[in-house]
Amino acid sequence: MVQAPVQHKTVTDVIASVIQQRVDRAFGLIGNGNVDLVSALTAATFPFTTVRHEVAAVTAADAYYRATGKLAVATATYGAGFTNMATGLAEAQLAGIPMVVVVGDAPSVGPRPFDIDQQMVTAGMNIATLTIGEANAAEMTNRAFELASDRQQPVVVLLPTDVAASMAPADSALEPYEPAVDPEVTDAQINELATRLVAAQRPLILTGGGVVRTNTAETARELGDAIGAVFMHSLTASNVTKSPHSLGTAGGFTPEYRLPAVRAADMVLILGATSNNFQTRKGELFGTQNIYRVALEDRWNLSLPQAKTIFGELTDVLPRLVAAVKALEPRQSTYRGELADLIEQDTIAQEPFYGSDGRLNPRHVAAKLNTILPDNRQIVVDGGHFMSWVAERIEIPEPAAFIGVGTALQSIGLGFGSAVGASVGSPEKFTVCVSGDGGGQMALADLATFIETTAHGAVVIINDAAYGAEIHQYAVLGADPTAMYLPQLDFAAIGTAMGATGITVNTMEDMDGFAQWLTAGTGVAVVNINVSTEFAHPAVSPGSTG
Repeated sequence: MVQAPVQHKTVTDVIASVIQQRVDRAFGLIGNGNVDLVSALTAATFPFTTVRHEVAAVTAADAYYRATGKLAVATATYGAGFTNMATGLAEAQLAGIPMVVVVGDAPSVGPRPFDIDQQMVTAGMNIATLTIGEANAAEMTNRAFELASDRQQPVVVLLPTDVAASMAPADSALEPYEPAVDPEVTDAQINELATRLVAAQRPLILTGGGVVRTNTAETARELGDAIGAVFMHSLTASNVTKSPHSLGTAGGFTPEYRLPAVRAADMVLILGATSNNFQTRKGELFGTQNIYRVALEDRWNLSLPQAKTIFGELTDVLPRLVAAVKALEPRQSTYRGELADLIEQDTIAQEPFYGSDGRLNPRHVAAKLNTILPDNRQIVVDGGHFMSWVAERIEIPEPAAFIGVGTALQSIGLGFGSAVGASVGSPEKFTVCVSGDGGGQMALADLATFIETTAHGAVVIINDAAYGAEIHQYAVLGADPTAMYLPQLDFAAIGTAMGATGITVNTMEDMDGFAQWLTAGTGVAVVNINVSTEFAHPAVSPGSTG
């Protein structure tokens, strides 16, 4: 009997095989350091999205996870390709977004004159790195996916150039992976928190991304319903409990007229949400000092030092807390019934539609967008002053329908790349990328990628011809505004040149043209909306740095 010849595989072939088994999408830009990997994936017809700038490989993988809950792979070459990824990597690490990032690296025998220490750079962002060797390609690649999933963090896999094309022998086994152990929460802690909740006259529960990640929204709502609590949510957990008794998004994105109702709470429970300055309006969102948090770590509790944190996983804490609360036979609070009297009148009707410069008021623009965008909307926002209006006025049906890559790092210029990942991940939704003109110019390389990968969607540029956040925070304090202004750019014309439908909006009536396109148009529309710099969102206070 003649034996079939042994099929030898290269190290790259092994990595590509593991990727195909583990995920269903990769984003990247081809170069010397990853050409073999990309070639192996595309030759196997594996779903691969080519981006124009390496940071978009990471932000697309980030948004893909936020939109679908599934990990993706990002890849680029060594050196400049890797350093171009850095901002996206830092954002993913701070936001707790799992992904595996495979990049080329210096030869194993030593660096060349143009190589940098990529492991040191990655370590500086507090991101784990694994280096592929000839004998451990499968184990190391699998380990990367285990680390990323378990720690909810990006993991960088370094592939030395001289190792990539080497023949892979039988892989040596690594030590068994030890998953992270969640902190233990005692019955005494649960009972103390249950007692506090039941005793509260006006309990408020703020749900965050941790509730989304752990799929505990129903349990969180059960807890709130047991005591008559009012809900709020973070940007990453929009409408997660689907409760009619909600005050909407917490923090700087909370409309001013709802703040009295928020500050009436005498007990606040924060579930899986960060406590950064944006989330809490620099610690001034709540009117009570009676605040508890349930979280796995305390690094984001920056503005609520008075909060008492219970370190634990929501899948463990919430069911036990619900049982403890119900055992106390609580009475329903009166908070929900009082909301109508606590919420003040919305002032938007009294606000002008235009500034003295004849350009639009962005609050009215956001409110109009809310009425004309399709119900199956998926909103991807870049960073910038404009996003405050968007988060305040545009209704989001579910957490996965609002994606803000860049908010953790306070970055702009990540919108178009993020929109690619969201659109690819959820093609059944109408993806709308909302950006400012400053961030839009930074991300311009991947506007074309979004247009090419999106069957029906839109790019909305809130164009004030300026870096609006800096004007409203620093120019008002006396900083010279010269560098805060930008030339007026016609994004509609740019979109048209890239194959989209360009729409220019100068008046509220022009918004109807966009509405008509939404009904009858196809492909992608790039909508340039010219707004005034005269309107500052209340969340942007002078001197604020977040």
